[in-house]
Amino acid sequence: MNNTIQSIDRAFEILETLSMESRGMSIKELSERLTLNKSTVHRILATLIAWGYVEKNNEEKRYRLGPKIINLGSIYLNNIELKTEALPYLHKLKDRTSQVVHLGIVENGDVVYLDKIEIFSTIRMYSKIGKRAMCHNTGLGKAMMAFMSEKDVDKILREKGMPKVKENTITDPKLLKEELRVIRNRGWAIDDEENEMGIRCVAVPVYDYTGNVIAAISSTGPLEIYTYEYLEEKVVDLVKEAAYQISLRMGYQG
Repeated sequence: MNNTIQSIDRAFEILETLSMESRGMSIKELSERLTLNKSTVHRILATLIAWGYVEKNNEEKRYRLGPKIINLGSIYLNNIELKTEALPYLHKLKDRTSQVVHLGIVENGDVVYLDKIEIFSTIRMYSKIGKRAMCHNTGLGKAMMAFMSEKDVDKILREKGMPKVKENTITDPKLLKEELRVIRNRGWAIDDEENEMGIRCVAVPVYDYTGNVIAAISSTGPLEIYTYEYLEEKVVDLVKEAAYQISLRMGYQG
């Protein structure tokens, strides 16, 4: 392969080889199968074990795929399923509000936009499918953070910081945690020009069959339409209804 890193190529060769052997393989077997030096195989396996992608049976001295592989695969499949199940409800929410609708998850401390249902508008928004945003200044991020453990919230704030993106961005951890408590109690979050000027949005979490928050959806519009009164009178209930229907499709029991 061109433009590849040899050590990474070898790591994936080892992973793919182990995937075909349910009983696992020894270093000697991997070395012979892949025509690699034993010491090279040992070093790569040690790294993969540290990351959880390979595990070792100490009694038999054999290696096999670890649980992290399953976790990665399930996340990928869940995200595909989530987008598929959510799509009709996102379109319905867009039709009922006549405003932009987003679906997002938290990945490595960032909000990742999985889907965006747009409308014809002269207002251009920052968000794009696949784009990343911060949690502390987005409705989607706050809707999901509100249902995380305090330890996980602190980890995100420590690693990502709380930069002042716009004038209304919350930059004080204590104030943010107080808002997260409010969000947790009422079930929805608001982004009040914290990420983009002239834009306000309502976001509601989506749950899976275990009752855990796995995503959030939001309805976003310009300030002149999305007044506080209009949000509370109409939009909040519409977003909550859509999020609940998506949650049911993901196995949530209510």
